[in-house]
Amino acid sequence: MKLSISSFIISILGLFIAYMIFPPFNIDYLGPHSMLWIPIGFFIYLIGMSLAVYAFVKKEPGFMKYVALSPLVLGGLFLAFLTYLFGGEI
Repeated sequence: MKLSISSFIISILGLFIAYMIFPPFNIDYLGPHSMLWIPIGFFIYLIGMSLAVYAFVKKEPGFMKYVALSPLVLGGLFLAFLTYLFGGEI
């Protein structure tokens, strides 16, 4: 599998895990320590983004390397959402 495709999948998976406890997902089976999944998902997202940057620097052929960088906007929105939600006290 190409590096850019795997980075896109890992980034989206990490953001999904980080967003899981918030509506509209709000998955309840995470238990009493559900807030712990936010940093775990964000760490998985950061791994995916580092792979995307590596694929971009490595000059992987094709358009997918640009698509792999697209979750970067979603990560910024996620951080803005968390800052708004917790009032800047993260």
